[in-house]
Amino acid sequence: MPGGIDPHTHMQPPMMGTVVADDFLTGTAAAAAGGTTTILDFVGPEPGQSPFEALAIWHNRAAKSAIDYGFHMTVSWWGEAFSDAMATLVSEHGIASFKFFLAYKGRLMLPDQDLLAGFRRCRELGALVQVHAENGELIAYLQQKVLADGIKGPLGHVLSRPSQCEGEATTRAITMAEILNVPLYVVHVSAAEAAEASATLGNAAPR
Repeated sequence: MPGGIDPHTHMQPPMMGTVVADDFLTGTAAAAAGGTTTILDFVGPEPGQSPFEALAIWHNRAAKSAIDYGFHMTVSWWGEAFSDAMATLVSEHGIASFKFFLAYKGRLMLPDQDLLAGFRRCRELGALVQVHAENGELIAYLQQKVLADGIKGPLGHVLSRPSQCEGEATTRAITMAEILNVPLYVVHVSAAEAAEASATLGNAAPR
């Protein structure tokens, strides 16, 4: 039997003041033990960082991988320099998909105008658009409300991210992608509203 392919992993990335526990050695060793022989991880440039510099960092980290690997690229900031870099990333570095965040206001979230520009650029390059779909503005508001109410434990996470936040953002991302006529991959769907949007939307006119 061929080994499995895990298309969505996060090995040792820095994330909002912490670092994921599994690195490319421990994480891929565990994957191999379970029958997975290839992973696709996410290169995450810091805001303003060159995507090529970030890619080199991830390749250095992945040098100790126990199995085969490939990379997606997170679009953590947007501008002409990132747009230009995408062509080389696709043609010379094997980056065939780019992930956009509708969540994490002030960190990874991009405004709709940048999402539209990024989606169009992916269409030009034949690259796959991925989105993390949650309404970052609404979540930021609810986080402040939860803290103001004195809730600082794990319950606050649930209260600040109701399922409607995922449903709205998924609907918005699908609508954008359909109107722009670009394929879309909505990652880790977990809410009924998001699943319903994914199953029922599909009538927007491509442009």
